[in-house]
Amino acid sequence: MGKLSNMLYMIDLLNTGNIYTLKELSEEIGVTERMIRYYKNEICNNGIAIESFKGPNGGYFMIDKIKNYTCINKYDIQLLDNIYSILEKSQFDYLNKYKEFLDKAKKMYSIYDEKSKYISNVNIDSPNEIEKIIKDAISRSDKVEIIYNDIDGGQSTRIIHPLHFFKYKEDYYVTAFCELRNDIRHFELKRINSLK
Repeated sequence: MGKLSNMLYMIDLLNTGNIYTLKELSEEIGVTERMIRYYKNEICNNGIAIESFKGPNGGYFMIDKIKNYTCINKYDIQLLDNIYSILEKSQFDYLNKYKEFLDKAKKMYSIYDEKSKYISNVNIDSPNEIEKIIKDAISRSDKVEIIYNDIDGGQSTRIIHPLHFFKYKEDYYVTAFCELRNDIRHFELKRINSLK
């Protein structure tokens, strides 16, 4: 595939809401990791923000996903498959065109199914004190000072401006602007030691 096709495919993958490492994107698209970085820069330069998530489970993802997918569910696909069988038996003249449409619908469902694995702007059941303070800061567009347990075992004090909660796999995170890094960062809630 050409560069444009590869970039569109990369947008489709990231638009699912899942996090992909450089290696995963490289293998999936069939280009070098250097090209993935190039695609990211080109896509960002054209107004589609791709975020990077640092750490052992990190990678690229999109917070503001492009809302251009029709929600097709498995029952829709079953219905379309049944219609295909009826059309095939009746020797419908444009069966090949219908088959093309059915294949597109199945791809759209596949992407939507991937998308459903990611839960954005979650409501945390029975939030603890830290989560309540962060939720309040989000609603007031305020900042908070946190003590954060780093991956290497140390701790750092950060002033963050929380934006929203999200859940990835089984863990909850808060997306926030970090004054220390002067950038958007994603903080795992269970690693926030205390708030000031």
